[in-house]
Amino acid sequence: MKFAGTEKARLSKKFSSAVASNTPLRDLAGNFSQVARYALNEAETLTVEQVTIRLGRLPKNLDGFRLVHLSDIHHSPFTDIEHIARAIEISNRLKPDMFVLTGDFVSHETEYIAPMAKVLGKLESEFGSYACLGNHDHWTNAELVADLLRGENIRVLNNEGFRFHARGVSFWLCGVDDYMVGKTDLRAALRGSFPDEMKMLLAHNPKILYRAARASVDLMFSGHTHGGQIKLRDEDKKILPRRKLKNGLYRRKTTQIYITRGIGTVVLPIRYGCPPEISHIELRCN
Repeated sequence: MKFAGTEKARLSKKFSSAVASNTPLRDLAGNFSQVARYALNEAETLTVEQVTIRLGRLPKNLDGFRLVHLSDIHHSPFTDIEHIARAIEISNRLKPDMFVLTGDFVSHETEYIAPMAKVLGKLESEFGSYACLGNHDHWTNAELVADLLRGENIRVLNNEGFRFHARGVSFWLCGVDDYMVGKTDLRAALRGSFPDEMKMLLAHNPKILYRAARASVDLMFSGHTHGGQIKLRDEDKKILPRRKLKNGLYRRKTTQIYITRGIGTVVLPIRYGCPPEISHIELRCN
């Protein structure tokens, strides 16, 4: 499932050209109005990104192992439960082997936690669902978020890890608490792992990639950035600066990280050039 981008591209080019020129203010305001309407609509869409990641230490029996990565669900006045339910329905249709969920499940108020957990409890896969927490979970009620997710059989990895077994082989699966609130403990998450085994890390904030690389983590999943949530660029020049580690697949030494654009929104209920993302990941032996 891909987001139909023809009209978006046309509006983006028109808007960016207007910003870069001496367009009269009323014309620029008209462009803003069109972009705003489109941005409100884009926040309600869902895009499935198909991603293949090759790993040198992936056990051969897990070649072709598939997972779905969801993040930044942000159930709140800006992201309603129907939008989240559609994301879960599409994710289940992909029939992954496992789900990984990388934080910011809610925003604003504790009343959004229980409905979010109930909907996420409908995720279905052979090997289950695993999660870490994000900054907005802490700013709302991290303990309640974790407890209700666990009540829906979602394992929350809070500065901890374990040896994940599947198809006669294993790797180390771990998660850390959020970096932005100062609770990340990567050493604790890796405690008990073997030096030569594959390590997969769930971390809401991608900033700990450099620590993960020093610790020989093979693969890291993160969110937090929303892909920028709003992208404004023209064909020839930058309109807004490109942030490092925004979204997609990156590498630091032998460590790879996949950063998803996430499902919900914060600050404003809009997206532009950054449609909500369901990441469908296939792991392959290198």
